[in-house]
Amino acid sequence: MPHRTNATPAAASRPLRALLAAACVALAASAPGCSYELQGKVVEGFGAVAIGRGDDPEASKSGVPGATVELVRDAGTMNRTVAARATADGNGRFTLDVQSFGAGWMEEAWVLRVRRSGFQNVEDEVQLPRDPKGRLVVVSMARGRSAPFREPESTRTLIDEARAFEPGIGDTRR
Repeated sequence: MPHRTNATPAAASRPLRALLAAACVALAASAPGCSYELQGKVVEGFGAVAIGRGDDPEASKSGVPGATVELVRDAGTMNRTVAARATADGNGRFTLDVQSFGAGWMEEAWVLRVRRSGFQNVEDEVQLPRDPKGRLVVVSMARGRSAPFREPESTRTLIDEARAFEPGIGDTRR
C-alpha cells in the first residue's frame, strides 16, 4: 500500500515558493541599475532636513554648492555605515545613490549629515520614502561655523573605560 501524506502538492510547494521569492528579491536588489536614488537640494536657511515633493517652495531657493551630503545607516551603533555620499553641484543639487538592501521599504531610521565650510552642520534623522520618484530632500543650512560630527564610541574606548574599573580586562596574555 503506498504511503500517503496529508499535505497537498500546493501546500508542500509553499516553502519552496517563498524561498524562490526571497531569492528573486535579493537578485533584483543586487542587479546593476536597481539601486535606490534620492534627489536633493541644499539651500540657505535655518538648519533642517525635509523630504517633500519636487515642487517644494524651499527648493526654489538658490542652492549652496559644494556641501557634502552623507546618508548613514545604523547611525547610533558601532555598526554604522555611510550608505551614500554626494557633493552638491553648483545649484546645490545632489543625488544619493543608495546601494544598501532594503533602503526605502524596510522600516528603519537613517541619518542625513551635511557639512560645508562657512555653514553650520546639519544632522537629522530621516525616514526614506518607499518610492523616491518625485520626492526631494531639501536641506537648509544656516551660515556659521562647521564642526566635526560626533561619532559613536569605538570598541577600543569601551575597553579603555572598562579597564578603569578592572585593569586586566582585555588582556590576552593571562
